[in-house]
Amino acid sequence: SKATRGEILRAFKISLPRIAGDGGKDINFFFAGHGLASESGEELYIIPQDGDQSLLADTAISRVELIKLIKKVNPKSVTMFFDTCYSGQTRGEQMLVASLRGLKKIKEGDIPDNFTIFTASSSNQGSSHIEEVKQGMFSYYLMKGLEGKADENKDKQITNREMIAYLKTNVSKEAFIQNREQDPMLSGDPDQVLMRY
Repeated sequence: SKATRGEILRAFKISLPRIAGDGGKDINFFFAGHGLASESGEELYIIPQDGDQSLLADTAISRVELIKLIKKVNPKSVTMFFDTCYSGQTRGEQMLVASLRGLKKIKEGDIPDNFTIFTASSSNQGSSHIEEVKQGMFSYYLMKGLEGKADENKDKQITNREMIAYLKTNVSKEAFIQNREQDPMLSGDPDQVLMRY
């Protein structure tokens, strides 16, 4: 209930510069919630707790805006995780909007070189949850992967390639069991080390 548009923007406009304003930091961002594409399908929005899908530009936060705010602190690297879909559906398949909004393919050039973006599903898919654990499929397997399960070659480090492979295998399998399709996506350098442990 505290994840309002104002509080999210306060975190990016005030707290982030205080913490990382001297530059050169590795920044990780995680969002689990509703997302929606603009009417044109060209822009992605995350919808805060107090957001209104019929007033996206006024009450939601665009991916472009988030990237601009993060770039201001001159980060070394940025990894963003979005456990959301932009198809216009909730996890229970209710429609957020009357007409399903398609999302046009994101151009790699739209993402700065030092950014990596993991998304829970492709642009035309919904993002599902696992009822028993009360968590999104993507979030659940992301946490398992970060615990070391995504380290395919057991070298005590996880690359983006290993993580997306682990997510695609497990999320897609779990979605299939629920008679759905969900394929996590990666934008960014697949060979970059995501974490060491």
